[in-house]
Amino acid sequence: MEKLSRNMIWMGAANCVSSLFGAIMLIYLARTLMPAALGNLSYAISIIVFLASFLDLGLSTYGIREVAKAGGSDVSEYVSNIVSLRFVIAVILTVIVAAVSMISRQPGILKLLMIETCLMMFMAAFATEWAFQGLEKMYMVFASFLVTSLLQLTLMLVFVRHPEDVVKVPFFYFLGSIPVIATFLKLLKFRFKVRKPDTAKLKLYLTSSLVIWAIAMFAQVYNNLDIFLLGLFRKAEEVGYFTVARRAVGGVTILAVFLANALLPRLSCTFNIDAKQFKGATIKFLAVTTVIIILILLPVLFFAKDLLRLTVGAEYVPAAIPLNIMIGALILVLFNLPFSTGLIAACLEKEVLKQVIASAFFSVALNLVLIPKYGMVGAAVSFFCAEALALIWILYVYKVKIAGSGLASGR
Repeated sequence: MEKLSRNMIWMGAANCVSSLFGAIMLIYLARTLMPAALGNLSYAISIIVFLASFLDLGLSTYGIREVAKAGGSDVSEYVSNIVSLRFVIAVILTVIVAAVSMISRQPGILKLLMIETCLMMFMAAFATEWAFQGLEKMYMVFASFLVTSLLQLTLMLVFVRHPEDVVKVPFFYFLGSIPVIATFLKLLKFRFKVRKPDTAKLKLYLTSSLVIWAIAMFAQVYNNLDIFLLGLFRKAEEVGYFTVARRAVGGVTILAVFLANALLPRLSCTFNIDAKQFKGATIKFLAVTTVIIILILLPVLFFAKDLLRLTVGAEYVPAAIPLNIMIGALILVLFNLPFSTGLIAACLEKEVLKQVIASAFFSVALNLVLIPKYGMVGAAVSFFCAEALALIWILYVYKVKIAGSGLASGR
């Protein structure tokens, strides 16, 4: 359990570093580029971030699990195959983005930014932090985030000084990531497999990874579609209130996902080998989430209005009601994570996919019923109900497939 504790500490620290430097960089770019240039940059990045979900295809999570199960013996093979496949996908997506940008009627600066931000897809393609997570070397993830963020921020501070420098930003994001990417690929003994890919292994990888990817995509439906639906039925001010509440909840959710990524390799390598460690890791995660609830979520719940006044201003106090409801939903998410992660570790990701699909359709149906009449409160209630369904579903499946069947003990 000491290793799991260290893993969670390092992943929590990595999340803090990423959030801190992200906030600093956003503030600097907002002040330097001014609204118009920042708007063009944000628009281009938002499209690339969306396309990046089609780049990974769940391969990172799959890689974490398989590297952990193999004890690191085949890590170079997994890295070579997965990175090579993601590189090919990045090239295809870049060609598509460039072609669409060139024939579009967008301003020239936006076309240029769209093509430049494709460099960020290659950052994602060559990223190998997932391999170190599988090896349970989470300190390497922390080092990656720290060094890359420092280099990117330094480049921005030195070379981005005026709004017209916006065209340099995507290049410096990419340039700042190269030292860590190159170092990690060398440490992991990466070999390009573009000309002679191992087709059989790639098909095997995708069989599981595409299910994991589908889980993430359906989860996005009931995590993001509510804002869109709210905008269809209610005023812009209400969408603004709800967005603030959503972002606040999203920050804690990202931290929880980082911690779940620290849990996954421990569960993967102990499943069917050491039932005591498997169960102990799950209990340890539940203990950590309880601390998060007590130290972070409950204070927000009790002082929501004061925190909103202090951070975003008194104008956003109406966001307190949906925020409190979604905090309740987030508590359900935190209790869900160790069990859904356990199912993925046990190669039962299809069971998690069934749950996510059910929650997504349930959420959309509730949003369509509640938002027209109750607005942002209805959207928050829909989120809570979807997460309640998710927790009940996952606990039942976990009890039947793992706890009740004795799979974790190898029986």
